[in-house]
Amino acid sequence: MKPAAVRKSLRPHGRVVPGCVNCLHFADCGGIEPELGLFNTDCVLANCCNPPSMGGETIVVDCDNVCPRNPKYLELLREVGGNLWFNELPTVSQSAVELPLYIPLIHHASKRSQLLDWPTVALDTYHVVGLKNNRMETIEGSADSLREKFGLSHSSAVILRGVADDRPLERYWTYRRRDGVPQQLARLGITLSVGPNFSHFLDVPRHDNLFNRKRQLLCLGEFVEAGLNPAPHLNASQPGDWRFWGRFLSVNRSITVVAIEFETGNRSRNQGQRVVAELIALQQQVGRPLHPLVIGGTQFLEGIAKEFRAASFIDSTPFMKAMYRQSFVDLGPTEKFRWRRSPTAPGEQLDKLNLQNLRCYSEWLDRRWETVAGEVIKFPSPRKPLAMATG
Repeated sequence: MKPAAVRKSLRPHGRVVPGCVNCLHFADCGGIEPELGLFNTDCVLANCCNPPSMGGETIVVDCDNVCPRNPKYLELLREVGGNLWFNELPTVSQSAVELPLYIPLIHHASKRSQLLDWPTVALDTYHVVGLKNNRMETIEGSADSLREKFGLSHSSAVILRGVADDRPLERYWTYRRRDGVPQQLARLGITLSVGPNFSHFLDVPRHDNLFNRKRQLLCLGEFVEAGLNPAPHLNASQPGDWRFWGRFLSVNRSITVVAIEFETGNRSRNQGQRVVAELIALQQQVGRPLHPLVIGGTQFLEGIAKEFRAASFIDSTPFMKAMYRQSFVDLGPTEKFRWRRSPTAPGEQLDKLNLQNLRCYSEWLDRRWETVAGEVIKFPSPRKPLAMATG
């Protein structure tokens, strides 16, 4: 089968396979729900790289998956405390924070000569830290110098986005404790730090997903110890993952802001709508208002606005459009917006175009939200400013 067909067959189809029920990890995992053709199996038999041969012996294939058949399995488990249990982890506290509807992701300060005066911005965590002489360090040592590095006003609140591809995530995991990276980040005046989104794949044994979930929660605990304000990233590939997050949020009741990204597998309309439905169900499960921190998912704004008192959306669209000399044009409520070519003079900086794009794009999102918010009553009462519990 083609990869897309494989992923489709492994997505939840509504029934947990019988082989999952007696698994030691079933309570935390929730099992897999593949299509009927894969129903008489379990996650290891369905996805392991080292299946038994016809003679019964195992043909060992070099593999990085966290799988009981991997000879490196116990070595990998030692990275997360020797097991895949979650009941031993400390609680995670989140302090109250006010977030706007739109938070621009700022990649750099080039082509701008003035500090951007914007109330709340997001930075890529793995652009704020980097490897130098085999040591992971923050690129700046103070709150003011960090903002100047990215061309930001000293008064701008900064959120660390946390989302990245596997390579920077794995580098962070490798060096974070040895080099005290959370403690370094805590000196930079960060308002909120989203935890690493270690991958949850469909075509791996579920042990791999549990391993990555535990890594994220260990990182969140390290954020708290260092004095950072954490936000969990809701990685999920099976319904059991969403149930776990419901239990997690029921225990860690100070957490209201939760991050979810729509830049990769959740970008498609169908899958994105399923994720929005899961977010709505999660809010109902925990019994309190949640504040989704949506990364790259403005196409799902209306669906979120119908059910949540407040949310925030992070993307770099207006920033990047300014870099390509394009300006935002709002065509009104009956037509879609578009980006118009806006050439600049030789040597002209992009401060004005960048700020114009940010303002217009933010106002456009605000109008979309208010159009929906004014028409519906959401859980558990009509929309009002988000009041978060403190840890």
